[in-house]
Amino acid sequence: EIFVRPRWVMKGNQIKDRLNRSSKGDWSDELLALEAVGLAGEILSAAKKEEGLLERYEGWKLHRMLGDQDGKVFAFEMADQVFRPRSGWRAASQFRYLLERRGVPLYLPLHERIALVLAALASRIVPEWIMSAVTAKMMHESRKVVLRGEPGFLDRHIAKRGQMGARLNLNILGEAILGEEEASCRLVENIKRLESSECDYISVKISSIFSQVSVLAFEDTLEKVKEPLRTLYRAAQGNPVCGRSKFVNLDMEEYRDLHLTCRAFMEVLSEDEFFDLEAGIVLQAYLPDSFELQKSLTKWACLRRSRGGGRIKLRIVKGANLAMEKWRRQHMDGSRLPTGVKMRWMPISSGCSTTPVRKNEHMRSGWVWEVTTSLMYPTPCF
Repeated sequence: EIFVRPRWVMKGNQIKDRLNRSSKGDWSDELLALEAVGLAGEILSAAKKEEGLLERYEGWKLHRMLGDQDGKVFAFEMADQVFRPRSGWRAASQFRYLLERRGVPLYLPLHERIALVLAALASRIVPEWIMSAVTAKMMHESRKVVLRGEPGFLDRHIAKRGQMGARLNLNILGEAILGEEEASCRLVENIKRLESSECDYISVKISSIFSQVSVLAFEDTLEKVKEPLRTLYRAAQGNPVCGRSKFVNLDMEEYRDLHLTCRAFMEVLSEDEFFDLEAGIVLQAYLPDSFELQKSLTKWACLRRSRGGGRIKLRIVKGANLAMEKWRRQHMDGSRLPTGVKMRWMPISSGCSTTPVRKNEHMRSGWVWEVTTSLMYPTPCF
């Protein structure tokens, strides 16, 4: 995630003044919601005026993809299947299979659909060349969402954003790990980022630094998860920036990790070694459990702060894992979704987003609250 101060903010303080005004005073839920909608409209309008021709073209293409169900499936399967094989021949074979199964995505412009068909034909003759070109095109199209992790490229990007006054939240993608060796490598990568002078904020999932997560052995898994989490927090404390520890944000990928992540977060940060550390956690609003967990986290954060502990940051996100949860329960165990029906999302997220704001004592106790919605669709365009 990249937090950049847009150009239009520098032209006036209207939006900043409105944000400051909304953070003060005793607002009712209804007025606060209306103010949020109005402010969001202003920000979108201002951002729209700054869009270039290329940005409008990419937005148009993304809009078409979101309305093309088969195209969305094709995009996901391309990202998930075609770029994993190390063999160009095997990647080309899977590429052709997806095209035969799903068809050419209709959301693509005509010239890109033609290029896609020609690439599939040529991949039978020169698979290595074609798949290299396809991969390069995919990386180019997703360059504003997913950054390359090579040290040289990433360091230059971080330095460039730093000159713009941006603060980066680095999240190393590829959370599905296959064993403890890979988990250890992922932990080392995150520690290297914390040790870098260019990075002061990372997001990490416990399932990416510990592979043996078992809901049937919850307490045992909890104790084992705490150790790599402690290692990350020690790295954050040991590499301060301007006298403050670096920031580690805990995210989660699956519903099974929700309670485990929250327990590990609270219990490790309650230890004397990390009592002063400021850290963060994410809750997904589409999960009904999140509301009760948020209240538990808020109560714990207030108690910790009242005893002199560090501040806690909570991010409420829309959540992007519902499709996978639905598929897993339909095809693997047949159980119901943890979310209930889709229409429950709005009251759940509304409850999450108003609870800490409504109670001023939570704000005085150092609770930092943030609501974020994220959308990350890989968009293959040829």
